[in-house]
Amino acid sequence: MGGGVWYYLKQHSSVVSPAPEAAAEPALGAEPAASPAASPAKKIIPPGTAADPMLALDIRGSAEFQSQMTNALKRIWLADRELFLSIKNSLSAIRSESKTDFYMDNGKPVAAISNKHAFKSVTWCAGIIAHQAWHASYAMSVKKKKKFPPPLPGGKYERKFDANPMLFKYTGLEDVFELEARASEYQLRVLKTIGAPAAETRLLLRRAPRDLSTGHDGNYSLRP
Repeated sequence: MGGGVWYYLKQHSSVVSPAPEAAAEPALGAEPAASPAASPAKKIIPPGTAADPMLALDIRGSAEFQSQMTNALKRIWLADRELFLSIKNSLSAIRSESKTDFYMDNGKPVAAISNKHAFKSVTWCAGIIAHQAWHASYAMSVKKKKKFPPPLPGGKYERKFDANPMLFKYTGLEDVFELEARASEYQLRVLKTIGAPAAETRLLLRRAPRDLSTGHDGNYSLRP
């Protein structure tokens, strides 16, 4: 399933264009042919490296769902390779479900995405994947007792938080809303990076502090 989808991505990744052959000498009296503009050489991504999109996500769902996820990820890939790799490395799977949320499945981070969010648009879908990737990255960092990870990669927040996630104690919904705000900020960053329409970025910019609808839906549990 997902493997075939990522084969499609690989076919659209950067390759090196072969050098054009030397032009033949024009016949006497003939007008010289116009030389084509030289195409800049593109960088080859060696197979099996961290930048190889083949080493990506397990996408499960209908053919239409897999195609939408692939197109959304490709949109990020084309806009910012580092951003794409950060999202890819934060998730193990993307699954078509009746809800949009993040959860762990046998220790593997999974982004569950409903049709409502998946098919709103390709750009919106990309932002939803990024939102769940943020939650996944945070959850994995807490599990491994590492420093607080996102925004991925780099970024600044106006609010101040402790660098050690183990010191962040969840005493109520306010703590969850704080983490949701961070995930939404990362989602907005991705939307801006890939050139999402203003109608979509505006939803994140105007999101109420307790509004989780821009990153979740369905029956889900409030958790980091």
